[in-house]
Amino acid sequence: MKLPALLPLAAAALVAIPAFGQAPGVPIEGGGPIEQNQEILKQAGELKAAGKLLNREKVFDLLKSPDKSEVEVIAPHTEKLSPQDVAVRARKGFVRIGWYYLCPRCDHWHLGLAGGYAVDRKGTVATCDHCVRTDREMREGYLVAVDDNEKVYAVNRVLASSEELDAALLQIEGSELEPLPLQDQIVPGDAAFLYSEPFGHAGYFSTGMVNRFYWKSGDAGDAMKLEDAARLRLNVTTDWAPGSSGAAVIDACGNAIGHVSRIETRGGEAKGKEASQTMITFREAVPARGVLLLLKSLKD
Repeated sequence: MKLPALLPLAAAALVAIPAFGQAPGVPIEGGGPIEQNQEILKQAGELKAAGKLLNREKVFDLLKSPDKSEVEVIAPHTEKLSPQDVAVRARKGFVRIGWYYLCPRCDHWHLGLAGGYAVDRKGTVATCDHCVRTDREMREGYLVAVDDNEKVYAVNRVLASSEELDAALLQIEGSELEPLPLQDQIVPGDAAFLYSEPFGHAGYFSTGMVNRFYWKSGDAGDAMKLEDAARLRLNVTTDWAPGSSGAAVIDACGNAIGHVSRIETRGGEAKGKEASQTMITFREAVPARGVLLLLKSLKD
């Protein structure tokens, strides 16, 4: 006979359950790839119409003859953060770098975006050289930057680039990004984190560790010289995929220890009808040492 009296209590308990599936203040990312974001496409089109964007020809000219300017980086952070705080810091320093372009097969404008990260408080960002020196087919193309709040900026300068290092330094106009200090004093076993957009899926945060440093090709060299450090690479176990290139790999203090460059799978032939098996995935990053030396070259 007391069962009816319990029903209102059960109903009240259900009402008290929060209406969201994550902690307060945590953003919920959009469902589609970032390249289909109509608001970003609209902003990029407005910057193009205003004549503020560098076209592909101008960008390639600047890659050959960069507009060098000294960059004042900030000292590395030394206080260890929780993974949650690393994610917040990574998001604030993250920027998308890529192309707003007209493809050869239709009359629609498209986005081809990768990752990047702020390295100073004046709008200097680092990314992969291959994200800027693109071989993407396009009838017309313009280089853009897009922050995590989906605000689009014009890239107005190329400060330095190196194909061998796979790094480029750009300057964007009017950004409010929080810089990530560059930290080259790391060892295998150190924690590594990544905030990026694999296959265009926004807000993807993963954790892993530093595996090793290695020479990418040729003989060993002097890791304190840019011409040799351009061949120095770093393996880590954080998750990434196409679209993550240029995003900062971050340590437990919120410093950039490198950036995403390549991904490579290795395997052996499977027996029977199955295809080749993936036995290991190597995630190749450009170490912060190389980026620091590229920045130093601006002074020299």
